[in-house]
Amino acid sequence: MDGALVSVLLRKQDTRRNAWALTSRQEIHPDDFERTGELLAWLASKAGDSHRGPDGSVNLGWTRFYEGGQPELLVVRDGAVIWPS
Repeated sequence: MDGALVSVLLRKQDTRRNAWALTSRQEIHPDDFERTGELLAWLASKAGDSHRGPDGSVNLGWTRFYEGGQPELLVVRDGAVIWPS
């Protein structure tokens, strides 16, 4: 994917849960949403039960379109990204 990319992957100090934290910023073109959605769905499939909502959804962070003022929640549910409208 083209565009600016910055990422940091950190292992939490509490290794009993073997937890990691990923922070990323990626500028993507709408034509790449399908490929990005595949990556996000894969990441959500690795989330533990404590990170899943009652409906099985996983909140992965936020997305904000270039002209948008407010970020919107980025959610994966049933293996698919729920893109903001």
